[in-house]
Amino acid sequence: MVDRIRVVGLSAIILATLFFSMLILEYTFPVFKYASPPTEIVRNETAIIGPEVSRFLWNYRVVDLIAQAFVLFAAAACCVALLRTKEKKK
Repeated sequence: MVDRIRVVGLSAIILATLFFSMLILEYTFPVFKYASPPTEIVRNETAIIGPEVSRFLWNYRVVDLIAQAFVLFAAAACCVALLRTKEKKK
């Protein structure tokens, strides 16, 4: 007999993997893209990297949201695995 919980879990994992793969392929991640020139007229030499990193994180918020969604899905899957019923041995 087919265990329905395992079938549902496996199909949920496959659907989530396809969904996250589609999101990753749709939104490009600029690994080797140069940072844009600063928009400040007066440049503070002690904090050169801060504004560029902040701008990158806010412009590419999709990457952060995909990672959060994956962590939430993994946590839910682990909770379901912990709370599943044990099979009766015959």
